[in-house]
Amino acid sequence: MLNGISDSLHVQQRNPRVAPTTVASPLLPERNNNQAATIPSHRLESYNKWAKVTQGQHKISAQQVAEQGLQQAKNLLKQLNNQGQQALKASVDSEFIGRAQQLQQRLSQLDIRYLDAPLIDHQLNLISANRPAAMHSFSLKSVDLTSPKPRDEIVQIQLGKDSTQVLLPANAQAHELTAKLKQGFAALDIEVQQSTDNRTIFKSHPQQWQQIKAGILMTGQGQRLPAGDIRTIKVQPELSWQDPQQWRFNSHEEIKQSLAKVAKSAHKVDTQLKELQTSQLHIQQQLHKANKLKDVGLNIDSTLNDLANLMQPSPFKLKINSLMAQANLTRPHVSSLLA
Repeated sequence: MLNGISDSLHVQQRNPRVAPTTVASPLLPERNNNQAATIPSHRLESYNKWAKVTQGQHKISAQQVAEQGLQQAKNLLKQLNNQGQQALKASVDSEFIGRAQQLQQRLSQLDIRYLDAPLIDHQLNLISANRPAAMHSFSLKSVDLTSPKPRDEIVQIQLGKDSTQVLLPANAQAHELTAKLKQGFAALDIEVQQSTDNRTIFKSHPQQWQQIKAGILMTGQGQRLPAGDIRTIKVQPELSWQDPQQWRFNSHEEIKQSLAKVAKSAHKVDTQLKELQTSQLHIQQQLHKANKLKDVGLNIDSTLNDLANLMQPSPFKLKINSLMAQANLTRPHVSSLLA
């Protein structure tokens, strides 16, 4: 191998007219550009129409999956309401509590996705470009990072591969320490705020929550956290009334309060179902109409913009952008790339 490389260098030195092979490579992009410039406009228009209509169909499919998920949530809420009403008329017993907890668990474990993208969050809210998934709120168990201390303390925080540190100054008040924590935890994409009862509440995105609920690695300098080896600090979820896990059914009073939350959630689900059904019918009519027109750009763009207000943007557009750069391929080739 080494001899072959050496011989090639000797040949180039003896014959300067032989150009290195790397000289020809800058000409390749220009040749490709010239080929792309010769693509017939009618073929580009055809690919553009097909891509946009297919993208619209993907979004409609996502809507249909979300609709099925909301229908499932609606049925579970209805069952839970019926169980609660019967318990109020009769008596609260262990059998009822067990059934209520099972329904509660099924609502909490709903995982509605399309192309691996979540469509409904843990509070039964439809996720869209304008309505991102609700954040998870939590507090730290057995640790109060906003308690005043006589000495400075540097707190190290680690979450997965990411880490940050926060300097908590001596004799600082709770609101000042909260401001310091807010700056430090921002590096981990975690929000920090004080609750109405002056507790420190943290908020994370759904993507982080699966990791956070197992605990956060921290170490301090002996003021609020022990010095030395890093340790796992457990977290306590802070649940909203919209979260099914927050509902309680152990007494008549708890059942009454929880049934009011169930009713509000059911109304929210019904409203979202109506939005989806109305939008889906409108989108299908527009796509059907656009298929019959030659100039479909304006109609389909408007359609997809309307749909984006309800559903998450599809990664399908990224594939299409890549494929359009190779628009000189035949449609079967493009279809095989998408498979």
